Amino acid sequence: MKANQKGQILILVFIALGIVLFTVLFIISGAQIYFQNASYATDAEKATALAEAGIDKALASLNSTGGSYSGESETALEEGVFSVSITSQDAGTKLIQSTGYVPDKSKPKAKRTIKISSSRGVGVSFVYGIQVGEGGLLLGNSNVVKGSIYSNGSISAGNNNSVTGDIWVAGGPQGSSDQEADCTDSNCQDFIFGRVWEGNSRFDAAQSFQPSSSGALNKVSLKLYKVGNPSDVTVRIMGDSNGKPDKNNVLATGTLYSSLVTVNPPGFGFIDVTFNTMPLLTANTTYWIMIDTSGDSSNYWVWQKDLAQGYTRGGPAWSGNWSTGNPAWNLFNEDLSFKTVMGGGITSVTGGSDFSVRGNVHANTITGLTIARDAYYQTISNSTVGGQSYPGSSDPAPKVFPISDANVTDWKNQVDKPETTTYGDITSCVSTLGPRKIVGNVNINSNCVITIKSPIWITGNLTLNSNNNLKLDPTYGSTSGVMVVDGTVNLGSNNKLEGTGVGSSLLMVLSTYDSVANGGASAIVVSNTGNSGVYYASKGIIEPGNHNNYKELTAWGIKLVHNSTIDYETGLSSTLFSSGPSGSYSLVKGTYQVK
Repeated sequence: MKANQKGQILILVFIALGIVLFTVLFIISGAQIYFQNASYATDAEKATALAEAGIDKALASLNSTGGSYSGESETALEEGVFSVSITSQDAGTKLIQSTGYVPDKSKPKAKRTIKISSSRGVGVSFVYGIQVGEGGLLLGNSNVVKGSIYSNGSISAGNNNSVTGDIWVAGGPQGSSDQEADCTDSNCQDFIFGRVWEGNSRFDAAQSFQPSSSGALNKVSLKLYKVGNPSDVTVRIMGDSNGKPDKNNVLATGTLYSSLVTVNPPGFGFIDVTFNTMPLLTANTTYWIMIDTSGDSSNYWVWQKDLAQGYTRGGPAWSGNWSTGNPAWNLFNEDLSFKTVMGGGITSVTGGSDFSVRGNVHANTITGLTIARDAYYQTISNSTVGGQSYPGSSDPAPKVFPISDANVTDWKNQVDKPETTTYGDITSCVSTLGPRKIVGNVNINSNCVITIKSPIWITGNLTLNSNNNLKLDPTYGSTSGVMVVDGTVNLGSNNKLEGTGVGSSLLMVLSTYDSVANGGASAIVVSNTGNSGVYYASKGIIEPGNHNNYKELTAWGIKLVHNSTIDYETGLSSTLFSSGPSGSYSLVKGTYQVK
């Protein structure tokens, strides 16, 4: 009996030892699995970081090489490698795929792939059916604008005109700058801000000035270029407090649109900024122009400075944060290049018989209109208002044009090369044209079908006789193209300028011809019947002719004669030009994918 009990005890001991051993092995195995999982998670994070590094490298390389970067394979970085491939989706968009491997591609412990779409271009905001500069708008009879009109000069109309949107007529500017600071030759240097620089948070920059006369400030111009692709930033007009910007005295705010500013090259250009209101300034009193950024080491701004300190009615300063309780402003002994333009004469909108506006009207003086909604004015006569009237309203502030001179210079620079330059006139029906600089005139007779590749720069005149079709190459996808003409543009009848047919793609003819400097001669003249397209002349006059249909017209002045239609499309507010003035490839939002 005792022997039997001893045997049973031995069995129990072995069972207990087995349980203990199993438990120990289970714990060890679980710990090992946990360690392996934790190790893999860490490696996976490293692989993701490597893939993102490849994306960053690809964007930087595309921008530094003008888009010729084609990818790379097994580039070593930290504890692994990344490989990048580039695929062109259309003329303005590239697909970037980057894969990170830890520790290498042949025997990876972890692997992650990131895909994005990147675009190079500028989003041009055509937000009005007609946008006019100080030259104003002259409407004939029986015109229809399906959209809104914004004019920095007066509007005068004949009979039987209609506008489906709003009309805005801004207060007019003086003919020249009131204050201006610029530089010459070696005195022109870079002032970098919008990032940490030389150990300092140079996030906000400002320049003071004193107007020579009292009145409303119409606009300012700032001489800038950008690095990378910074976001739009706010510009403020501020009062002065003991020789520094007064954060408690902001007189007006406006937007500096990043799309209007180019990279380097081509470098500096004067960029217009207008404001939500036209602030009233007092002569010989100090005010500040202040640019407010959030700070970004990859995307920032450069303001031209003058080492010679040629401007004697103000000076510059920078700050890390202008809006803190007691902001620290750092003055320095140079000048930042700028111009100020003061307000000028009274502007108006005047109609003949039956001028109907379905939206609101904002103008200093309103005469002869039938307004379906509200009216904002100083003076009104011979008009009916269906909504509310707001007498004593201040004049609307002017609007900047959606394309700057710096943008145009950048388009030109893209084809200003020996391999993309043609000397002499083009006078025949070519099947394909561009991207190219043409030193001469382009004179197309009739019945030509031409595929356009953007950009095209014509140093002379552009003439299209009749029944021609110019269409952007299909490879440009949903992006748009531009033909820049230094001379005049003349179109006969039934000429079509078309985008690719995808999305809001368009083909724009842009003339740099200066109508004021040339005695009032028109920059773009379109004959009657059957013409279409988008036309732009920021310094010139456009004569759009009769019985034509346009998506959008922008010019210093417009003479819209009779029986024409402007049929604005809302998609034009986000039109992307494939050969863009911004010059930077950047992520297309919503395309980031991780595998």
